[in-house]
Amino acid sequence: MIHFLIAIGLSLIPGITQACSTCYGASDAPATQGMNWAIITLLGVTGGMLASVGTMIIRLKNRAKNLTSKHKEL
Repeated sequence: MIHFLIAIGLSLIPGITQACSTCYGASDAPATQGMNWAIITLLGVTGGMLASVGTMIIRLKNRAKNLTSKHKEL
């Protein structure tokens, strides 16, 4: 019930419910440029972490393979 009342109250005051320039699609707005750089940064960090985990898994697999081959030779 409280959510319904909040929705009704916000719809009666349209000045506070308007979207910002980023939501309207103003590509030259500083907020839009900042958000684009934030997305690029987060993708870089996420990609770097995934690449690091993948590299570590491959290195561990190769080390295990080398250890078993050396162990078989003895």
